[in-house]
Amino acid sequence: MEKGHEVTVVAPENFREFVEGFGISYWPVTGNTEHQINSPEALKILEGGSIFKFFYHLQKVSAQTADQSNRDILEACSHFDHLIVSVLLLPIVYSIAEKYRKKCAVVFLSVPPIPTREFPFQVFGTKGHVWFNRLSYRLMGLAYAMISQQVNRFRKGIGLPPANVMKACLQSDMLAITAVSQLLVKQPVDWPPGAHVTGFFFLPKPATEKPGINELPEGLEEWLAKGDKPVYMGFGSIPIPDQAKFLRTLDGALAKKRIVVGVGWSVLDELPVHPDLFVGKYVNHEWLLPRCSAAIIHGGIGTVGAALRSGTPLIVVSILADQPINGEMIEQKKLGFHIPFKELSPERLLRAIDATENPVITQNCKAAATAIRNENGLEKAVHLLHQYFQ
Repeated sequence: MEKGHEVTVVAPENFREFVEGFGISYWPVTGNTEHQINSPEALKILEGGSIFKFFYHLQKVSAQTADQSNRDILEACSHFDHLIVSVLLLPIVYSIAEKYRKKCAVVFLSVPPIPTREFPFQVFGTKGHVWFNRLSYRLMGLAYAMISQQVNRFRKGIGLPPANVMKACLQSDMLAITAVSQLLVKQPVDWPPGAHVTGFFFLPKPATEKPGINELPEGLEEWLAKGDKPVYMGFGSIPIPDQAKFLRTLDGALAKKRIVVGVGWSVLDELPVHPDLFVGKYVNHEWLLPRCSAAIIHGGIGTVGAALRSGTPLIVVSILADQPINGEMIEQKKLGFHIPFKELSPERLLRAIDATENPVITQNCKAAATAIRNENGLEKAVHLLHQYFQ
């Protein structure tokens, strides 16, 4: 927008206030992802931690609104010259780009599914044998098989032949941006010319003071001023799958630490009332994390990036998807610790919180913050997009 382009964000209905709060044009898509992810069945699958079961469930739930959602996206895309898409909608938007003969770029917000010999597909960890690494990306075929029928039905409806769209994307010359710091993911030498690791993206200042975007929860500043730096706990858009386990852990941690809980998309009915506990639904990470001694998060890459940029030591309590890999990377690089949610306990969490005070961890986090601030990932990505579309 600063370079003179008109930009519209096309997203589910529950993101309207967030997008428009930044003064950006918004186009609604049928469906509410926050409601879908909080169903009892979804929470049970989250507790199990299987990304394939969770992906399958999301596809099954979204099937009820998929046809209308896809029509919304088709209508939206017809109005724009160029398209930028995230990974989940890639098969649909790539097909629309094919129909309208428009250029399409993809932005991966976590470790991408682009085959390489240097590291395996993310469900297999961060390290593997060279011969296995590239082979591991064939597992994507299983994930795509779950949605291929829906994609081909959509393609038929817009006059296109059936196709393996993920394979077509990987074999195309489309621009693929990975918005992750090279501190965590070095760009592989065997990637195609159009694939780039730029660095994290960070939000600009909001255009408005709407709650959940920039407005601080009432009383937070006063609470922070009353004691030592607290620990932050927040699981963002991944609901906490086992409330009882979380509450036991929170009670144990409150015996020794002040804690700020960002509820996010979790539904927590029985949070304790305690002078050392502050609870808010959304809290601005850029403002809050530098005021905290450690951040306990689910390990989604956006929150990892925010914490690293703030120089705050991390404890990743991973649930599924890319979170275990991100936690593994954080621990390997001595920027914090990784505890799978299944293994969470008050004792283990307190040990990890105490260990984040190790000078090696704190110095590494300060150095990482400086490196990430100097990467200018957003500027690099905008330059690449501008070149590609022109």
